[in-house]
Amino acid sequence: MYDIWFFIFFWVVAVLFALPIIAMGFVWVMLQKSPSPPKPITLKDIENLLAGIKNKGDLEGILEKFLKNFKIPPSDKADLKHWLDIVGKIASSEHFEIDYVAKFGQDLEEANEEIGQEIANTVGLALKNRKKVK
Repeated sequence: MYDIWFFIFFWVVAVLFALPIIAMGFVWVMLQKSPSPPKPITLKDIENLLAGIKNKGDLEGILEKFLKNFKIPPSDKADLKHWLDIVGKIASSEHFEIDYVAKFGQDLEEANEEIGQEIANTVGLALKNRKKVK
């Protein structure tokens, strides 16, 4: 059909046009920032989220994050107090039904038997001082 030089010429031209595009693709990939790993959630983050609760759905999301990451409290005394304060804030939320507060407190007590009494006192005090839902 055609001479072999015809095919060689067009293959060489095609490769020469493709090389800059491939090189630019490699450079672009190398210059991209690698995605940073997700920052682990802290007690302070949970506390900040609690301050912005507007409805029951927000509270459920925060509660899920809290139970996933902090069902077992930190071993440090200061962090333990902060953890108990957050448990109290969650329990005293007006968007949290009393039945669920009791179950939440019971779950935490079962997971942390050594501080179960402190958890019960914190949840009980939060329920006692809770704002009435209208």
